Amino acid sequence: MEVLVIGGSLFLGRAVVAEALAVGASVTVFNRGRSGPTRAGATQVLGDRRSRSDLSQLESRQFDLVVDTCGYVPADVALSAELLAPRAGHYAFVSSINAWPGWPEHLDYRDGGVHDGSPDATGDDVPEGMADSEAYGWLKVGCELAVQRAFGADRATILRGGAIVGPDDSEVGRLPWWIDRVARGGEVLVPGTPTDPVALIDSRDLARFALSGAAGTFDVPGPANRDTRADLMAACAVATGAAATFVYLDEDWLVDQGVGYWTELPLWIPAAVGPGVFASYGEDAARAGLRWRPLVETVVDTWAWQCSLADGWRPTARTPGLVPAREVELLAAWRARQ
Repeated sequence: MEVLVIGGSLFLGRAVVAEALAVGASVTVFNRGRSGPTRAGATQVLGDRRSRSDLSQLESRQFDLVVDTCGYVPADVALSAELLAPRAGHYAFVSSINAWPGWPEHLDYRDGGVHDGSPDATGDDVPEGMADSEAYGWLKVGCELAVQRAFGADRATILRGGAIVGPDDSEVGRLPWWIDRVARGGEVLVPGTPTDPVALIDSRDLARFALSGAAGTFDVPGPANRDTRADLMAACAVATGAAATFVYLDEDWLVDQGVGYWTELPLWIPAAVGPGVFASYGEDAARAGLRWRPLVETVVDTWAWQCSLADGWRPTARTPGLVPAREVELLAAWRARQ
């Protein structure tokens, strides 16, 4: 099988390349060569997806499958999809759960449908008044439409990713932050309750599904009704071998203290703000072949990756996490109110 990965140097893209190589595919990656090394065994074609002349390097090739992991602007995705449509059998596009305007504010975020994006939109075409997350979703829907226009419904896969985690997560780092925090041991501040649902999808499971060529549009969140906040913390403790004690704090109280959800405390949005954050509607994807590995396996492998980094793991600007002194302060304040 001949596979073209647009992107392929970061996180999910690296997972797609690794999974494709593991099943014996011949893999080509098309990217600018700025975000990281190409995995051994894959062929790199250097170019900018926004450049018609750069994309023309692919015109003499035939591919069974294209997996696009880095499409954010519809006009750019339209350029690659239209060029590749005559020379590729199938196009899998990684979109986002943000395609639904109701996510995460509504438990069933699908009510009201998806954004009405345009397949020809540029970044300057975002409707006025949209928040960043809304603009991101609006553009992603436009990208979806560009792919479907070029390839048709029977040759296109749209993957609306939820909370994607796993090894090589060097850009976002939500799960790595929690693992690192638990590894330091002691009293760990945890938001909410032990039974709060958590639904995470391993990048490798998403990659494998993308490579399956299942046609259609799929939400690809974590598994429904399987994992809880306590399961996540326990997996972190197992992976790191740390002696940690988990102290659960009322999430409304944390909000009153000004704690930043999703950034200071990753993988958490209070129920009053985002009841649908871990709502999981992946039934269609499951019927089409998506399978989720155990949460503890994802955590163990992510910790192994963190430990393998020559300079050690560090939080990202997108997910700085809770400063240790602030955590101690919050725990003391919580106890003082009892």
